[in-house]
Amino acid sequence: MLQDLDQITARIGQVVDRNRQLKAERDRLRAQLDDAERTSRKLREQCAQRDAALLALQERMSEQDGEVIQKLAVSQASEGQLREQLSLQLASQEALTSQLAAKEADVSRLKRVAGEAKERIDAVLSRLPGSSVPEEV
Repeated sequence: MLQDLDQITARIGQVVDRNRQLKAERDRLRAQLDDAERTSRKLREQCAQRDAALLALQERMSEQDGEVIQKLAVSQASEGQLREQLSLQLASQEALTSQLAAKEADVSRLKRVAGEAKERIDAVLSRLPGSSVPEEV
């Protein structure tokens, strides 16, 4: 019977030791769980912050896309107007160039006609009796 009590005492000691081990493991696992929950919370906060930043960036990008589209439309309209003005200026330049060429041709023709008329007048005057117009050589 004493032997039975010794065995029961040994067995109780083993159960107590096992119970202590299990409590220590439970405490260690609780600490790990707490750490994991803190890490999870931090990660969720970071995720929420990054989601907010991403949303802000998307809104900003959308606004800038709208601005770019608007500025592109304005620049295309301006380009159209400038091209039209350039076309008008080129047409005007061509007309003025043609007019200048015609005027230069008229001036040249008038100079030639005036020279011929002067020669004729000088010839007529030189044939008149008592003319004092010297003949050109």
